[in-house]
Amino acid sequence: MTNTNITIIGIDHGYGNIKTAHTCFRAGVTAYDKEPTFKNNMLIYKGRFYIIGEEHKEFIPDKMADMDYYILTLAAIAKELHIRRITTAHVHIAAGLPLTWVSEQKDSFKSYLLQNESADFTFKDVNYHIEFVGADIFFATLTQILRICSLQLASKLFTTGILSRCRQASGF
Repeated sequence: MTNTNITIIGIDHGYGNIKTAHTCFRAGVTAYDKEPTFKNNMLIYKGRFYIIGEEHKEFIPDKMADMDYYILTLAAIAKELHIRRITTAHVHIAAGLPLTWVSEQKDSFKSYLLQNESADFTFKDVNYHIEFVGADIFFATLTQILRICSLQLASKLFTTGILSRCRQASGF
């Protein structure tokens, strides 16, 4: 199903787990050039195969050092869209970083998440087409609140400009 409205998806990009409003899974990615034998939680993107959540990613201070967190973001989006029975969407990401890193990495992490205008990928044998319409980076606690908010409330906050005014007032 196609959704022409903006879908806001809050994602807490943790080191141990990736968390959204409805899901929590290990922040682990294993990449393969050929289709692996075991296909649980397999994501296919740009001709590569990724198994999601089999293990935890090792700690690295720069989450943008490789493609892993981008792939984990696609998986998180797919899991949230699957719950809504949507395969095509305009997505606005509300992402969380640790408070101590928000000021240093906010702009670069936003660029990292929005490195493509759109993404076509397959997750768990379902094809997805995502148009990225924006991203906001918050400290992780605020992202947790956004994850818990209902989609209607988050959409109302976004469309009325309350969310952007809160962001401006807080300096984020």
